[in-house]
Amino acid sequence: MMKSHLLVSLLLLGGCTQYSIRNIDKPPSERYEIWKKSGVNILGVRKALLECGAIMPSWTVDGAYKKNNIINQNDQMNHSFLTDRCMINAGFIEQNTSWTLKDACADVRYRDYPACKPDAVIPTPSAERRLNSWYCKVKSDYDYCLKHAIAPRLCSPEKTNNPPPECLPPGQEYKSSPAQLEQKSGTEAHVPMKDFPEKSLKLQQDMQRDSGRQMDKLLRNTAPKTGR
Repeated sequence: MMKSHLLVSLLLLGGCTQYSIRNIDKPPSERYEIWKKSGVNILGVRKALLECGAIMPSWTVDGAYKKNNIINQNDQMNHSFLTDRCMINAGFIEQNTSWTLKDACADVRYRDYPACKPDAVIPTPSAERRLNSWYCKVKSDYDYCLKHAIAPRLCSPEKTNNPPPECLPPGQEYKSSPAQLEQKSGTEAHVPMKDFPEKSLKLQQDMQRDSGRQMDKLLRNTAPKTGR
C-alpha cells in the first residue's frame, strides 16, 4: 500500500513539471512558439516562418525591420499579418496566445490593413525565400553579415560556416550531430531528440534504468523498519 502511494506521489510530481515550467497564461517567449502543426517540430515551424516571409523566426526586432527596408510601423504590422496568413494557409494553428490574427483583423486599428482584406495576396511557403532571407544570409554569408547585420562586430567566419539548421537547404538540416542540434536555443533552432530515433531510444532506456534504480533506493529508505 505504501509503495503504491509513493508511486502515485512521484507520478503526480512528475506530471506537474511541464506546467510549472511554463505558465499557460504567459505569452510565448518566441514567435515560433505560437505555431503548431501535427508532425512538425520547432525546427519545422522556424523554417515555415522564414518560408512564409518572416524577417526572422523569433520576434522581429526593430533593427531587423530597418535592414529589410520596412520602416513604417503599419507596414511592419501588415508584413507580420501576411506571414501569419501564410502560416495558417499552410496548415499551422495559433496556440498559447489570446490575440490571434482573426482578433487582430477584427480590431478597428488593423481591420483596414491590406493583409486583413479577403482579396489580400498571401505568400506561399518557399524554400528559396527562406534561404535568401536576410536572416539566413546574415548567418551563412560572412561578407553579407559584415555589410548587413545589425551588429557586424558579432560576425565571424566560424558562425557563418555553421549556420542554424533552418538556414540549410532541404534535406541537409539533420546532417549536424544530435548534440549540436540540441544545443541550439534562443536565436538558434532546437530539434527534439525524437528526430534521431536511435539516440532517443538509448536515452529513453538509460533514463528508465536510472529511474528504476532511484525508485528502488527510495522505497528501501522509506520502508517501515521492522523489529528483529
